[in-house]
Amino acid sequence: MRLQNKIILVTGSTTGIGEAIARRVVDEGASVILHGRDADRGRAVAADLGDRAELVISDLSDAAAPAQTVQAAIRRFGRLDAVVNNAALVTRSDLQTTDAPLFDKIMAVNVRAPMLLIRAALPHLKASQGCVLNIGSINAYCGEGNLLAYSVSKGAVLRWRSGEPLQCWLGAHAE
Repeated sequence: MRLQNKIILVTGSTTGIGEAIARRVVDEGASVILHGRDADRGRAVAADLGDRAELVISDLSDAAAPAQTVQAAIRRFGRLDAVVNNAALVTRSDLQTTDAPLFDKIMAVNVRAPMLLIRAALPHLKASQGCVLNIGSINAYCGEGNLLAYSVSKGAVLRWRSGEPLQCWLGAHAE
């Protein structure tokens, strides 16, 4: 088991891709911090995964939620080995229907929250020599007219993967 005894936080893991990631990391020997907004779904996934899962319900559009989520992981498991930034709002809208509040909410969840999660997790990831996985989308490269804000947000997140900024955040220049 490749992830034996690792502690992994997976945002947006009460459904879809995040749930599949959470189930797989547990299958590979890790414990997981499940995260989502739907408490009933989250409890069902947590019950299915057993005592190697801890559930955190929060809305990542709240700037305090990322740090609170990381602290819940540390309280429960004592350390953190990886963060999977999977949670995202996928709201259909085009140029005419994307107003400032919608754009701001999508950017808060899809771009700001991953950055704040990395920031909160950084000391713990340094201590465990851990890592971050940001889940992207093909929309980052080509976009879709009816997923304007989502496409912009995924472009921002994928830029972290291919360039210097993420290396700076993870400690190459952050000391």
